[in-house]
Parts: sequence; structure tokens; C-alpha cells
Amino acid sequence: MKEKIANILTEILDETITADSIQEDTNLTTELGMTSLNMMYFILEIENVFGVEVDLEEIDLEVFFVYKTIKAYIENELEEE
Repeated sequence: MKEKIANILTEILDETITADSIQEDTNLTTELGMTSLNMMYFILEIENVFGVEVDLEEIDLEVFFVYKTIKAYIENELEEE
């Protein structure tokens, strides 16, 4: 999962992000400079790559700020299917 997320981040941020550089508490906004527009593209790619649906009206977007909460969200969504 970490490798897939790193690939998405590399594509969106136009800089190389490796799975090794992502820690459980890595904050995408403060540490990687993710903007709100980047975040929207990131969420769309999370949906495409992992086959989950993110209801933007129901979710607190802060879930997508830190790696460990992103991972937990995706795992939870995959379990529900």
C-alpha cells in the first residue's frame, strides 16, 4: 500500500516520493507541501488505484493529511466491500 501511495504522491507533487520516505506519521500537507488542489487529485487517485469511493460530503478531509489515517481509511473501505 505504501508503494502505491508513494507513486500517487510522486505523480501529483511532481517530485520523487519513495515508500521509504513515508513514515506512519508523515503529514502530507506540512511535510510534503500538499495543497488543497493536490489533495483533490490525490483523493481521486486513491479512489482509482484502490477501488474505494470517498464521499467528500461525509468525510473529514483531515483523514487524508497523515499517512497512517489514509492507510486506515483505505483498509476499512476495502474490508467493507
